[in-house]
Amino acid sequence: LKRGTGRHAHVILVPQPSDDPRDPLNWPRWKKEACFWTLAFTASLDGALSPMVGPGYVLLAKQFGVSVDTIASGFGSILLGLGCFMLAQNALAAKFGHRIVYLCSVFLMFVSCVWCAVSPGIPSIQASRVFQGFGMSALQSLVASTIEQTFFVHERGSRSVAWSFSIMAGITLGPLLYSYVVQNMSWQMGFWFVTIPLGIAVVLVFFFVPETTYIRETQEVLAGHNHKSEGSAAHEKRSIEGGDSGSEILDRPGPPDVTYLSQLRIWNGVFTDVSLLKLFLRPLPFLLSPVVSILLWFIFSVHGMQTVWLSLMPICSSTIFTIEYNFTASQIGLTNLGGLVGIVLATIISGPLTDWGTVWLAKRNKGIYEPEFRIFFISAMLLGVFGYAGWAVGTTNNMPWIGAVACIAMANFSMIMSGSAAVTYLLDTHGPNALHVL
Repeated sequence: LKRGTGRHAHVILVPQPSDDPRDPLNWPRWKKEACFWTLAFTASLDGALSPMVGPGYVLLAKQFGVSVDTIASGFGSILLGLGCFMLAQNALAAKFGHRIVYLCSVFLMFVSCVWCAVSPGIPSIQASRVFQGFGMSALQSLVASTIEQTFFVHERGSRSVAWSFSIMAGITLGPLLYSYVVQNMSWQMGFWFVTIPLGIAVVLVFFFVPETTYIRETQEVLAGHNHKSEGSAAHEKRSIEGGDSGSEILDRPGPPDVTYLSQLRIWNGVFTDVSLLKLFLRPLPFLLSPVVSILLWFIFSVHGMQTVWLSLMPICSSTIFTIEYNFTASQIGLTNLGGLVGIVLATIISGPLTDWGTVWLAKRNKGIYEPEFRIFFISAMLLGVFGYAGWAVGTTNNMPWIGAVACIAMANFSMIMSGSAAVTYLLDTHGPNALHVL
């Protein structure tokens, strides 16, 4: 069995990499990190797009001569596009690969931001924001699948934390920065400013995010008379640490290494013969399994709903802090500093601890790693319950503004700790099927 290197030399690699240099598990460290951090950077821009206009809703309502509800529905239509395209992009990624979906998504975000910046009225803004939502969907859920394809089990926790941090950093910093732009310049300039890093992201994704979808040959593990394929149930207990197992991996020799330029192809062919309709419907059978269905609703509550709530809080803050606290747009943006404090603290705590902790627990469990080790970190969602409830009740009862900011910090802390752990648990238990479950 193949093992890690350096300080992870005692760890049996799960999943076991093939001998094919095209296998993302065999990529050199710089290539893996370049791919991941490019996606993390793009995910931060993705997170900023949805809530960034929130602090300026009241100001924009006066400029357009419409109600705050009209402004909120116009700019908030981005969530409609995000929700509608979430299932479609997973099917497209399974059929045509991740690279082309990422490229199209980032380019669509770039073009739609330009469209929004030149929009003459609410209908055009609403349409452009729907297309922004289409582009956002890949960075909201597909990155988790890329983590599963590129990193080993003992490396996924910290990557999930970093990905969650990137999205949450965008959600908190986007409204903060945009609030000063809309108050001192114009609402259009905020979108023009966003197109600059989005244009950089298009270039970075093209050069540093190769195709991560890899069709593995069936491997046989010979240990006595036991024969196991790599496609065995993902929830099976797996050895992550231990002595010499005496096992032998039989793997077909892979083709020679491919060139860097060949990996820049936008079109990499079709990865499955299954029709797009069947791929689109593939997540539905998971709902029929009682065990999987319970897990799905659990992950939805821990990760999905928290993402939605944290996107809605800046939108609601525009009206609440204007009416109840008489804040200006820039002051409303500053309330997001509480969220920034929360995500930084959560990342410092959970980032190194989530992977180190699972390896330590595997040692205590006689060298056997179990995905349920991640559940300990999911318990942080209780702090989020206090944060959301405290923010909702407190802001309607005129509590001091510092209390509302503290609640925002608790909610963001919970999202990083519990949300990233929930995603990693899903990757460990469902493996390749996590793409459809997410």
